[in-house]
Amino acid sequence: MKGYLVMDAEIIDTEAYAEFAEKVPAAIAAHGGRLLARTSDVEVIQGDWSPKRLVILEFDSLDAAKGYIGSAEYAGLDDVRRRATKADIVILGGIDS
Repeated sequence: MKGYLVMDAEIIDTEAYAEFAEKVPAAIAAHGGRLLARTSDVEVIQGDWSPKRLVILEFDSLDAAKGYIGSAEYAGLDDVRRRATKADIVILGGIDS
């Protein structure tokens, strides 16, 4: 089963976000992750959700997604991400096909 990380972020410090965006791909790749989407161009079809900037990462497994978010590579960047954004982040498992 694939694992996914979904982040909805409001960028509050563009310089810190630029630093995070520059460094985070190596941490994602180190855990076998792939960037599926990163956009502010979101159309809400129903409901009250008002996403700011959505990021969707795919990993080979739920354990790999959890390993990424709990990794030393990510921990070193999380302080930058917290300065750069107000974010909601979830990890979820995919559907076995």
